[in-house]
Amino acid sequence: MFLRKSSMLLGLMCLVSVAFGQKKPLTHDVYDGWKSLTSTSLSSDGVWAGYRINPQVGDAVLELTNLNTNDKIIVDRVSRYSFSADGKFVAAVVKPAYDDVRALKLKKTAASKMPKDSLYVINLSSGEMNKIARVKNFQLPTESEEWIAFLHEKPLKAKKAPKKKVEEAPKEEPVVEGKKKKRRKKKKNKEEESEPEKKEPEAPKEPKDPRAKSKGTELVLHNMKTGEQKRFSGVMEYRLTEEGNNLFYEYDKVDSLNPSGVYAYNTANGNVVTLSEGMTEYKKMSADKSGEQIAFFASANTKDDDDKYFSLMHWKEGNSSASIVADTTTSGVPENWMVSDNSRIIFSESGKRVYFGTAPRPFEYAYEADTTLLKEDRPQVDVWSYNDPYIQPMQKLQAGREKNRTYDAVINTETGKMVQLAGPDLESITIDYRNDRDFVLAMNDQPYRTQLTWDTQMPRDFYKISTTTGEAELIIKGAKGFPSLSPGGNYLTWHNIEDGHWYMMTLSSGEIRNLTAGMAVSFANELHDSPSLAGSYGGPGWSDDDESFFLYDRYDIWKFTPKGSPVNVTNGYGRDNKITMRYQRLDREQRTIPTNEKSVVSAFNEWTKASGFMTVDMGASANPELVVMEDMSIYGLTKAKNADRVLVRKSTYEEYGELYAAIDVSMAGLKKLTNVGAQEEPYTWGTAELVEFDNTYDGETMQAILYKPENFDPNKKYPMLVYFYERRSNSLHSHPSPAPSASTINIPYYVSNDYLVLVPDIKYEVGYPGRSAMNHVVPATKAVMAKGFVDEDNMAIQGQSWGGYQVAYMVTRTNMYKAAGAGAPVVNMTSAYGGVRWASGMSRMFQYEKTQTRLGATLWDRQDLYIENSPLFKVPDIETPLFIMHNDADGAVPWYQGIEFYMSLRRLQKPAWMVSYNNEAHNLRQRKNRKDLSVRMTQFFDHYLKGAPMPEWMAYGLPATLKGRTLRYDLVDETKEKVDEGSSLKLEKGKGQNK
Repeated sequence: MFLRKSSMLLGLMCLVSVAFGQKKPLTHDVYDGWKSLTSTSLSSDGVWAGYRINPQVGDAVLELTNLNTNDKIIVDRVSRYSFSADGKFVAAVVKPAYDDVRALKLKKTAASKMPKDSLYVINLSSGEMNKIARVKNFQLPTESEEWIAFLHEKPLKAKKAPKKKVEEAPKEEPVVEGKKKKRRKKKKNKEEESEPEKKEPEAPKEPKDPRAKSKGTELVLHNMKTGEQKRFSGVMEYRLTEEGNNLFYEYDKVDSLNPSGVYAYNTANGNVVTLSEGMTEYKKMSADKSGEQIAFFASANTKDDDDKYFSLMHWKEGNSSASIVADTTTSGVPENWMVSDNSRIIFSESGKRVYFGTAPRPFEYAYEADTTLLKEDRPQVDVWSYNDPYIQPMQKLQAGREKNRTYDAVINTETGKMVQLAGPDLESITIDYRNDRDFVLAMNDQPYRTQLTWDTQMPRDFYKISTTTGEAELIIKGAKGFPSLSPGGNYLTWHNIEDGHWYMMTLSSGEIRNLTAGMAVSFANELHDSPSLAGSYGGPGWSDDDESFFLYDRYDIWKFTPKGSPVNVTNGYGRDNKITMRYQRLDREQRTIPTNEKSVVSAFNEWTKASGFMTVDMGASANPELVVMEDMSIYGLTKAKNADRVLVRKSTYEEYGELYAAIDVSMAGLKKLTNVGAQEEPYTWGTAELVEFDNTYDGETMQAILYKPENFDPNKKYPMLVYFYERRSNSLHSHPSPAPSASTINIPYYVSNDYLVLVPDIKYEVGYPGRSAMNHVVPATKAVMAKGFVDEDNMAIQGQSWGGYQVAYMVTRTNMYKAAGAGAPVVNMTSAYGGVRWASGMSRMFQYEKTQTRLGATLWDRQDLYIENSPLFKVPDIETPLFIMHNDADGAVPWYQGIEFYMSLRRLQKPAWMVSYNNEAHNLRQRKNRKDLSVRMTQFFDHYLKGAPMPEWMAYGLPATLKGRTLRYDLVDETKEKVDEGSSLKLEKGKGQNK
């Protein structure tokens, strides 16, 4: 057992060290080892809490805490874990040590020789650990209290024993006779000649495993309670049922005596049933909930066959073998179609239906089949047609999906009847696997796809498809919303984004009713400020028997019935107190909302940012009852499956979001389980507070978060960074970790290093997004400046993407900020408007007309707005030094936007630097690049706002000839080297030439 000192003790050690030494600011070196709390869970009986403490780089630790006794079990290097159904055992995947793997990679060790994962099965009662090496994967059933199955990796090849050296007889000197050399023969004595050679008796050989040469590996079925094991060699794929009653597994073909096949092992009696043998390929075994049925794909085609055809096979307990229930000859499969192995196989909850997919058979075009054409003779061309449903970039991105597209079909497992549900004209089917209804819902957007180029909120048609005949019936034409089906299947409900109302359709009659007509409150987003149509606040769902349907407005919860009047179950308490309440589904298997008992709702004060939980009677109308409400973020409420015990997390900017356990949802007996925040004690941290300001757009009072350094001195002047991206004030109590930046400033790092950081909310005026930013960021900045502790000569702004655009716009209109950082900024809306978002293949038009950019018009209708809001046309007015990041594989904002900005600034010799990470996305993904960006951005702001020396990469650039050879982080000694800032940044002649 890997037992270690508890986090609490480590925390106390940190505190002691801090007491005897001064706190220090965060550095970029802390990132890798900085820990976070992840994977929190409760055993079903509520006795044990599990959680991982995970560094950003390195080995995670699993802690299992007994909530009754406070005993702990601690296991190193755990990547994931699961409690058994009864909460008595834990299965945990243990990774090889990070440092060991890294060392082997540095030695260029082959992948086959790298260490593999292990599986630990932990008995929570005794603390005993069963450690199994080289495990590929495992399955722990959700309902079985005994069984776990795991598949081993390929065994390591046994090292060959070194050959024993045969001792040679000493050489005798040759006898010279004239010119000939003769070797004297050694005579054997008589005993040696007559005695036969003795041989050791051979040990009886164990019979060879006939599947030892299989591509598969060893599968082990392990009983966690008794230790009993059953082993199967040469297994390719397996499925342990949720009840643990059957283990299905597939053997790979070894030879004619050991063919491939699928088998069922009954865990109760040990019987093995051969479900199928002799097919060349088996795929995707899927069992029903009871574990008494299985379905899988099988093919008899060989590797040399041009096309593979699969059958769907089905077996039910009691049958002697599996039978083919669908193939190309099955009634119900469309002509020239086939069963598709690209689809999933899913049983309905009752097991009476199995859903799978079909697809048209491969079709070869004459041109494609022309064997007289060489590859170099075939033109490679994209044809862009004005009436294509999707533009070519989208088509290319979707080509693989379209090639492998499947269409839903269903088989009745009792009658064997197959019905094709979907097809090329109705591709998208919504299936409720919990119910065996006589219909499913289908959505069709094909008639409207062309307009996706400029409007993502396009209409859709909705159909009912019979599960007995496959016939489709149109029920809603051109809906701008997504209807959902009630649990009982009696009603459809949807939010119509065109008028902001909720509707309900009675499916038996087709009657449609407007649920929210004439109500005094809005069920569409009240803070929506773009030209697109406002979405809804949604709702938690239905009560039993389709009696009541629940919806949210901005603050409260409402109950609607198919015939009656709406009832505000929270009695308007939310709106009266600016508290947003949302239903908490604590039982993960719960399908409906109870109306005969109190339910827990989350509560968030929109203005103060306090949060907590309340209880509500969802069947009546009354003020909620307070459980807990504190000036912090309280989140992550989790309840044990079969007990009242709950887990919850609590955080502020100052306090890490530790894990707490309580006896029940009343939060009684609240007990702190973790102390991850102890790692922060050696470092200066900071505080967060709300700041109010009036915007200069319509005078509305807005909010911003102001982060201050630890031991803040109001009589001191601090440099300030202003970061913004729409509305962020609701994150007041979030606790960000020091981490390398993907694109934006890391707030804890800068605050720890004596910066103020201001994050203002922004409300937008349609048509004037740049001006809107100015109307909020500048007055928010001035509101903090008025407090007297801001170094007004040393302020900067920074943003990424939409924030990067706003930064670029603002520096063309104000010189208030001494420096600015703009990540992936759009600077020329006239050229960006007709471009492509390469990550999705979508046209960029919708963004400018309808969504985030908020211009609300086409380029040709309001060219003035596109120019007015484009920073590029005002570059000559920029006097603020700029740090730009724009990566060459950005799939959201075209890289050429950053290039246009940089080229213009360069032409005018404005101080500007652009970092462009190769093959990187909109926000950096690779950690090495995030670390690099963090250093360069810090050096940029430190130079301009704190007067730190300029780093070499700013002073001298980073020539392509030095790429990959040096990072040029070193600071320039300006007492020896002159940096002509703002011009071409050259050195004095003869100095620094080798930097």
